[in-house]
Amino acid sequence: MDMHRRAAIAFTACIAGLLGSYLYAGILNPLKVEWLLQESDLLQHYLGWHYYRHESWTWPLGALQTYGTEVRSSIVFTDSLPLLAIPLKLFNNWLPDAFQYQGLASLGHLVLNATAACLLFTRLKLPAIAAIALSLVVAFMPAVLLRGPGGMGHESLMAHWTLLFGLYLLLFANNSRWPTRAKWSALLTAAVLVHFYLFLIAGIFWSLWWLLRTLDHWRNEEARKPAQWWWLWGAYSVLQPLIILLIMWAAGYLHSSGSSPGAVGFGFYSAELLTYLNSYSFLPSFIAVSSFMPIWVPSIGGQYEGMSYVGVGVLLLWAVALLLYIKQPLRIPTAQKWQIYGVAGLAIGLFIFALGDKVVIGLYTVGLPLPWPDPLKSILRASGRLAWVLMYLAIIAAALVLARRLSPRIATLAVLVILAIQTVDLHRWHQHLKQQSQQAAEYRMEEDPRFAGWQNPELQQALSQRQALHITHADDIVGMLPIAWLAGQHHMAINVAYVARITLPIIHRASAPSLQALEAGQPDPSVVYAISSPEAAQQTCNNVQNLRCIETPITTFAWQPTYEDKELP
Repeated sequence: MDMHRRAAIAFTACIAGLLGSYLYAGILNPLKVEWLLQESDLLQHYLGWHYYRHESWTWPLGALQTYGTEVRSSIVFTDSLPLLAIPLKLFNNWLPDAFQYQGLASLGHLVLNATAACLLFTRLKLPAIAAIALSLVVAFMPAVLLRGPGGMGHESLMAHWTLLFGLYLLLFANNSRWPTRAKWSALLTAAVLVHFYLFLIAGIFWSLWWLLRTLDHWRNEEARKPAQWWWLWGAYSVLQPLIILLIMWAAGYLHSSGSSPGAVGFGFYSAELLTYLNSYSFLPSFIAVSSFMPIWVPSIGGQYEGMSYVGVGVLLLWAVALLLYIKQPLRIPTAQKWQIYGVAGLAIGLFIFALGDKVVIGLYTVGLPLPWPDPLKSILRASGRLAWVLMYLAIIAAALVLARRLSPRIATLAVLVILAIQTVDLHRWHQHLKQQSQQAAEYRMEEDPRFAGWQNPELQQALSQRQALHITHADDIVGMLPIAWLAGQHHMAINVAYVARITLPIIHRASAPSLQALEAGQPDPSVVYAISSPEAAQQTCNNVQNLRCIETPITTFAWQPTYEDKELP
């Protein structure tokens, strides 16, 4: 890589860092954690990390022991970004007790998105300024920002750099040498420690690359390749998946008591056919991402998972590239024909799978009775996320057309216009994210009426003297997250937890022992109970002897006073 490409990539990363810092300024301080109490998914991610960091090392490395003592789970299922959580746990003794990386991780994803995009665009021979401008467009796509803070609060799904680096290797790493294999190994490892869906896409890219390289050697070099080479290639073909499976085991992918609810959700968490054109945000506080494009409300509420509006700037990019291509098509070199056809076919196939079991255009729905296997539909219920691959491939193809059919000066001017239009189109959306960040910075727990009574000295004393906080009624497991927060602040274990793939029967089994203990009038003196049912709280507090109760807006806390409680001032 020459110095000009390196400089362009570094400059892109710096600009993306500055822009991301502007958007997320209020949540970047890792010592500020109270703002997470306004969230649901982001709070879940933080709690998984907070409990995990204070636990002893076990196997699997990512297993959780105190966050859901009656629920078998890991930081994978709390979406706590194992890529950061596991190494940071090594430094737990040096980190402050209140420490969150959700804000910084979101910023980091934006920087890496821009870096990967610029690596691609400079490789396509776009002029440096054009490559930088288009990389910023890609790094801040609505499909990225909608997933993070101020949007749906799932910052791990902002890591589209895993897809972009994967596409770079798939398109340009046309060899099977060890440096290329090492890059694939690093990417697959990083992706599997970020999020399963992103790893799945990266794994599909690797599989296609492996198939293409195998066919290349079989077709063109079989006579020149000794048997030893084929044995080594076979060993690599087996060891690479095995190493990733070992990493998955270590991270905690197999450590779960959650049950898969069959294929329920497939077709609901899907993408609509015109997802790249619809700027509907699915957020109650902010309706339209675009300042120009009309919106429509899809007939399926779960299609926020496939929300992939690209922006007017990218739509203009596609239109210009299409006109240029029609005027003078690009010739595909014979040596790259199967590679290009394979990548395009893969992207289209993933988009069709993203549609689920029906084609949706606004309020209109048409069945799509494709015979997808039930295990596949069960594992990939949120199929709408797979629409991202075709989106990025179409952007890369359009950039290639501009690089090949326009002079450097005209291509640069065209991309700068695209960046300007994209910025104006998404300006209100970016301002919304900035405002959400500022509100997070101003949030104070003591001013939140939900938590009135939580600073009661008697309650704080009880929490500080006991080992666990048990929830007795957890039908609304998301609503119970602040209680888990409270337990975590006092380094107490909690019996149930909000984790992926958990079901109500599992939650009821986990909370049943505590509920039964209270109903039998035999509370554990080492436990503070959180009773969220007003009827159950009244009955328990009236009928169980020597039980201290404090009612708060979210729950009633109950515990059996001990000698130590009475002696403490």
